[in-house]
Amino acid sequence: MLKPLIGLIGIGLISGCVATASEVKSSPQAATIMGPNAQTHAELQQAIASLLGVSRVVISDNAFTQYSQEVIERAPHKDTNGLLIMGRSTDIPDAIQLLKQGDTCLLRHVQSGNTANLSQVRCQLEDAQ
Repeated sequence: MLKPLIGLIGIGLISGCVATASEVKSSPQAATIMGPNAQTHAELQQAIASLLGVSRVVISDNAFTQYSQEVIERAPHKDTNGLLIMGRSTDIPDAIQLLKQGDTCLLRHVQSGNTANLSQVRCQLEDAQ
């Protein structure tokens, strides 16, 4: 009676390890963009704007090419003449991270955890550079 019980425990432990290994493979991992171009840049800007709930964002041409995370700051306030309005900004910048999950690239707003899938962007794991 003891042998079958030990066998069942052993099988349970082995299957538990297999499930853990597959979960690690499918979990999103930090990534960088591969082959950036105008189309991928536009998709990144649109996805970030959507995640932040704003109409438009401006990012550099090399965003996400070296690091998986970028910091997005709010544009400074300007008066009707286009001059900066002096004052203290207490807005905390937003962090956006590029992730790879399987063959899919996605962006995650770090503060909220919200994500957006990217269809045009190709990415590689950040460690694979």
